[in-house]
Amino acid sequence: MRSMPLIALAAMSLILAGCVTTTGSGDRTECKVWRPITWSAKDTDQTIREVKVNNASRKAWCEE
Repeated sequence: MRSMPLIALAAMSLILAGCVTTTGSGDRTECKVWRPITWSAKDTDQTIREVKVNNASRKAWCEE
């Protein structure tokens, strides 16, 4: 029974998440701080791939 408050909290957060409305990309607050990043010649191939994925994700999310 100790888990009941936790379950109730999780259920409420899911219900509230369903009430969120989306707006155009220009209104997304995260896009104001989520800037493209660059890599250095000293970075590993893995780091460069991760930077490219991050930048592609940002572009898809913020520049619809």
